[in-house]
Amino acid sequence: MTTWLGLDAGHGDPATADAVAVSLYETLLFHAHVVCVHAVEDHHALSFRLAEQPSENTLSTLVERGYGVAVHNGDLQRLTGPTGLTRGALRAALAHRDRREGRALRFPGQRTLRGRYGVSDIIAFSAIEEVLPHGIKSVDARGDLQPFFANGRLVLQAR
Repeated sequence: MTTWLGLDAGHGDPATADAVAVSLYETLLFHAHVVCVHAVEDHHALSFRLAEQPSENTLSTLVERGYGVAVHNGDLQRLTGPTGLTRGALRAALAHRDRREGRALRFPGQRTLRGRYGVSDIIAFSAIEEVLPHGIKSVDARGDLQPFFANGRLVLQAR
């Protein structure tokens, strides 16, 4: 069952939020399919799409580190951690679930995208569903692509 985990520690700087999200993915939440950063009010929160519920140990570790935590898997949701941060965590989890907002730092197919790729290959072999601007034929993918959720789709803005 898909679960969305939202985390909020009140990161004011997007670069810090990015670094923390990737660090959590590499250490504690390595089984996440998609990792996102979201603008929430005046700061940034994190979200992770997981194939299963995070363990109680994982949740305890996150709360001990000061995160507001939201776990959402369809209709069941759980909020834990500092009260002032759980709202941002839930907003991030729901934005990820609804695919309406969030910048994806890790997503399926990302590791294979190194070098120049045709738009059709990017769409065929990764979770990216649309490339902007429309009509572009190829993208120089240096492994640091950061598509974003908009209107239910994972969209890459080519530079």
